[in-house]
This record gives sequence, C-alpha cells and structure tokens, in this order.
Amino acid sequence: MRDQPLDIVVNSGVYPPSEDTYLLLDAIVLVPSDTFIEVGCGSGLITLTAAMIAKLVIGMDASFEAVHNAMQNARRNRLEHRCSIFQSDVLSAINNSTRFSAIVFNPPYLPDDGLRSDFDHALLGGADGTELTIRFVKQAARHLARPGALYVVTSSLANTEQVKAGMKRCGLAVRAVAKKALFFEEIQVLRGILEPQRKPFYDD
Repeated sequence: MRDQPLDIVVNSGVYPPSEDTYLLLDAIVLVPSDTFIEVGCGSGLITLTAAMIAKLVIGMDASFEAVHNAMQNARRNRLEHRCSIFQSDVLSAINNSTRFSAIVFNPPYLPDDGLRSDFDHALLGGADGTELTIRFVKQAARHLARPGALYVVTSSLANTEQVKAGMKRCGLAVRAVAKKALFFEEIQVLRGILEPQRKPFYDD
C-alpha cells in the first residue's frame, strides 16, 4: 500500500513505525472505493497512507498521546480532510451497524514476561500474547463488509495458531500474506476474508 513518502514525526511515548508496521503496510491492498479503519494507529503512518487512497478512512488508538500525534501528522501532510482520528478501546466506539471493507490492527502481540517498560501498552498482548488480538478479531468480524478484508499482525513468540482459529471461528478464511524473520522471532500478517454464504459465529 506504499505510495508517496509521508513526513511522520513520532512524539515521546508513541510507538514508532517499526518492522511490523512496514510489513503490515506493504501487505494491505486498497482501492479508491474502500472504507478503511485502523485500530492502534500510533503516529498515523498506515492511516495516513490509506487516506491517500481510500474514500473513507478512520484511525483509532486507545492512547490519547497517539491520537494527538496522528492528528499532528495528518495536518503536517495536509491529509486532515481525508481521514478522521479519535480515541477508542479497540472498536468499542464504532456503531454496531457500521461496516468497513478493510480493518487493520498491529496489536500488542508479545506474551507478558513480567518485565516492564514505557511501551508495554504497545507490546504486551496478554499472558500468551493473543488475548487482545482475539478480542479485536471478534469485534472486527462484526464490522467487516462482504467482501472485505481484516489484517492483523502476529508473532511466533505468541500463539499464532490460536489467532488463526479465532479468525476461522468468526467465519473468516485465513491466509498469511506477509512474513519477516527477525533476530528473535518471525512476524507475519494474517488476512481474513468473510467466506461466502457463511454466517459468522461469535462466542462472547
């Protein structure tokens, strides 16, 4: 999905664009008719790239600092009229009837090892690294248009098979569309597409 370069400034306390960010960015396929939403937009790189392509773009983050940073970058790149950015816990702020053709999340996906840092909110996804991702998948499946695609980043340090199973349980056909080996892990982007004629199952 990379287009022209963006001028992105990352404020203190906001997760900077990293290897997983760029892997996800390159895996996303968008066309001008798409409606796009990113959960955990951080400094706004992916949301603002989408804003140059899709007809409707929303970026959300649970962190006020990240939302403020993303809005700054939208203005910096003169894209504030092409997207909306606001604070939300996963997709809880979205009306139940609203649907999107592309839903994206680079979640905190590392297991909680008991150590603490300033970026725990952006790195730790629960005891086994998948809790927040599974919660996102359940919410996102309800907001996915048909046809449409859900993209999520996972790590070999967490239980990727559990994420895949959760996606399939929500009626999604799952495929790994990008992978990258790092020094201590392999990260991948999973894409889920609602299967034709299959009714999603939600186990709240």
